[in-house]
Amino acid sequence: MRDGDFRVRGKDISRIEGLSDAVFGFAITLLVVSLEVPKTAGEVLHAMRGFFAFAITFSLLFMVWRTQFTYFRRYGLEDNVTVGLTAVLLFTVLFFVYPLKFIFSTVVNSALIRAGFPDPTAVHHVQPSDLETLFVAYGLGWSAVFGVFAFLYLHGYKLRDQLQLSPVEEFDTIESIWGAAGAVAGGLLIAVMNGVELLLPGRDDVIAYVFPVPIIVILGFSVRRRRTRKQRRAAVFAQLSHSTES
Repeated sequence: MRDGDFRVRGKDISRIEGLSDAVFGFAITLLVVSLEVPKTAGEVLHAMRGFFAFAITFSLLFMVWRTQFTYFRRYGLEDNVTVGLTAVLLFTVLFFVYPLKFIFSTVVNSALIRAGFPDPTAVHHVQPSDLETLFVAYGLGWSAVFGVFAFLYLHGYKLRDQLQLSPVEEFDTIESIWGAAGAVAGGLLIAVMNGVELLLPGRDDVIAYVFPVPIIVILGFSVRRRRTRKQRRAAVFAQLSHSTES
């Protein structure tokens, strides 16, 4: 069984994977727009305002879950290092799920208000400095999550002989380390930019400091992917040559 160019080594669901699935399921439950069925049209409209924030946070959590799922399928590791790093990952996900929901709910609600859709039922108002503090926490949490993935892939690469990784698998593992490191850098950039704004206030719109970051990260990944395309083709050729000789 293969996962793209990777041989699937983790075919059975381990106990640590089962625990991870339960934690991610619980975290998604905490993101639900409303646990009660709306009773009036106003409550329905108010609940619908939370749809976009829920979609964003759900997508982020699903991406983290999918990344972890892919790691376990490809490497099938259950040693102490993997279990310890997974524990840190799950702790980080649970700790930041509520700030994540609050941040994007506030951002989306602010965008709707500016677009001419006020929310008369809103019971709280967030000051720009408060939102900047939350984005500092968000950036640090994002960096912590992908920092764990960087260490997980690095651990898998260190065990490449034991796992009998092919040249292509080794290459993709290294690229995964760089990808996770890039995500860490993006999170730190969010935290630093908003931290500077807290210390040296000069703008009121914190959103301007956040949304360019994913664009910068995506462009960086695109440039790196183009530069490494030839190297990956060389690794694929080496693997095919080795298979032919065998």
